[in-house]
Amino acid sequence: MCSSKALLLNASNMESFPVYPYAFIQVSAVARRAGVELVCKDLLGIPQHDWSATLRRWIHEHTPEMILVTLRNMDSHVIEDYARSEHSDANRSAYFPVERTKALIQIVRKLSSLKVAVGGFGFSMMPETLMHTLRPDFGIFGGGEAFFAHFDDLKCGVPAQAANLLYFQDGSLVTNRREFFPPFAECEYNNEVIEEMMRFYETFSSPGFDGAPVEVLRGCPYTCLFCSEPHVLGAQVRYRPLDAVMADIEILVDHGISDIYMISSELNPQGNVFVLQLADRIQSFNARQPDDRRITWYGANYLLGFSAQEYEQLYASGFTGGWFDITALEDKNARAMRTPYRNARLLPDLKVHAHAKRKYLGLPPISGEPQPAPVESGDGVEGSVKPVKWTMFLGNPATTIDTIRETLRIADQEGLPQLFSRCHLNTNIRVFDYEEPGEDVLAVTFSVNPQLKRTKYQPLLPSFAYPPALLEVFGSEEQIETLFVYLSETYLSTHYQETRDWCAFLRGNASVESVESWKAALSQQQDVNLQPPLARSSDWQSLFLGEVQAGDDEPDQRLAQQLVEAILSASFEASPGIMEQLGLPGTYQQLAELTPYKVAVQVYTFWDAEEQLFEVLDMLVNGLMGETMQGCLRFSVQAILHRFNLQIRPDYRALFVESSSY
Repeated sequence: MCSSKALLLNASNMESFPVYPYAFIQVSAVARRAGVELVCKDLLGIPQHDWSATLRRWIHEHTPEMILVTLRNMDSHVIEDYARSEHSDANRSAYFPVERTKALIQIVRKLSSLKVAVGGFGFSMMPETLMHTLRPDFGIFGGGEAFFAHFDDLKCGVPAQAANLLYFQDGSLVTNRREFFPPFAECEYNNEVIEEMMRFYETFSSPGFDGAPVEVLRGCPYTCLFCSEPHVLGAQVRYRPLDAVMADIEILVDHGISDIYMISSELNPQGNVFVLQLADRIQSFNARQPDDRRITWYGANYLLGFSAQEYEQLYASGFTGGWFDITALEDKNARAMRTPYRNARLLPDLKVHAHAKRKYLGLPPISGEPQPAPVESGDGVEGSVKPVKWTMFLGNPATTIDTIRETLRIADQEGLPQLFSRCHLNTNIRVFDYEEPGEDVLAVTFSVNPQLKRTKYQPLLPSFAYPPALLEVFGSEEQIETLFVYLSETYLSTHYQETRDWCAFLRGNASVESVESWKAALSQQQDVNLQPPLARSSDWQSLFLGEVQAGDDEPDQRLAQQLVEAILSASFEASPGIMEQLGLPGTYQQLAELTPYKVAVQVYTFWDAEEQLFEVLDMLVNGLMGETMQGCLRFSVQAILHRFNLQIRPDYRALFVESSSY
């Protein structure tokens, strides 16, 4: 039985991504064990002008002895959420949870004399600063076990020696000793909590329920510059008893919930033994269940380092993946960002991961040649193929042109782009005071206020920085964004293959008349073989008639590509040696052996602008060939650039070749 009661409030949910607060589950369990009943209320969906009446009703109805507030995040950490856009939802306010939490506490002060305490992961990122900003009676830095053990004193306003407690005394802020508590050793969920959680997702159905959170461990011994986990949860890894984890899973399954989100700083910060034991327990559980009670699970973060057999063990248990935090394929950058990855181990681990993921998704093994990219599908239609993805925090303060050049070189050398159909590159980092950013980073750091206007760096506002060295070279954030999308699609994955619009390319660079004239000129050249469909005009002329309807163009796209390839093949045969002088492959057969990166290096060794390449082409063929063949060769060179998505820009040259090479 609980002898005390408190009201736990959350005003830090995100309208565009509602999530049932894990604090409502976890803190309730900790409080229950200490004899304190929590009534949990989220203010999401309640207009701020109605907060006062709502809070008055809740306080009157539940008669709490203290008001607790959880601050889950300080902001979204995503720069796009703080940019004005014509596509922004006018009915949704920008995400500033600190401001909302401050307003909530001010309203509580007007309505009640009850003591107010604030905690949560977001609060624990900058507790001292937030104490001065929010002005609660008490703050809780990290775990609240000691807070609830002293609840009877604290509800009366009597400061205690409880670990992790902050409070004001005689105008000064007092911070008690830190203690990093282990995960909850019993079942966190009960029937009431689960029913409340599912009612929440019935109310806020978009994007919807994505798995029930279950903590498995906390703490991380690493100090990655972009991660707050060790700062908030400590460097010592504390494991939750697997019996407690499985107890939570079983009660969730009893309520029809089979998607589980494993909460951890990393799933395997000290090796793979624990997470593989977890996988074995889950697999054993699933083996005893009918199909509708078998769970799937994923973990937010994990360190690469599983063997192929261990991945199979994970996937056999219902594991669906997670992500890993690489900054670049350069040890210098990894050291500067304090990540645990070094290329000697990282590169083979990445390959094992990709091959295991492909096998799990039922994709064919990768051969030595570039593979067609799987098509991403978000609708779960049977037969659709999910992408094999990887991410990099490349937009970090230590990234330079040399970092990118080395990353692209290593990725191509190791065949990584052919293993992944998607790559995402973070273009910037969220800057926090506890990271102790250097002067070069602070010089380019900006904050965004609730009016979505940029200001100088203010720690409590969403604050971001792009790599200083890249800003110096490319001149703007937009140019860095453009570059990173281009690199991720073309040189770090096979995504560019999906974006090749061969119909549009053909119509933009040729016509029925020009193709007919090229066909006639090529057929007169010695040792030139015209391949289908070029040989028969009736097979391809329809490509120039009307617009192709989106979604119905696969046959036309395939035919257009075949036509372009036939022209390209014949052009190589008709002009031996010309392409090599341009820094391009010498034969058509060599194209199949090349990657976008290899073509880029060859081309950038000679040129830094597309205009230069075509000027030299015109000089080489002028007088040697007629006007028709000159046009055919120009088309063929454009086709090579299109095939490999090669953009020739002066500011991109150093990304592929060092200045001493040109």
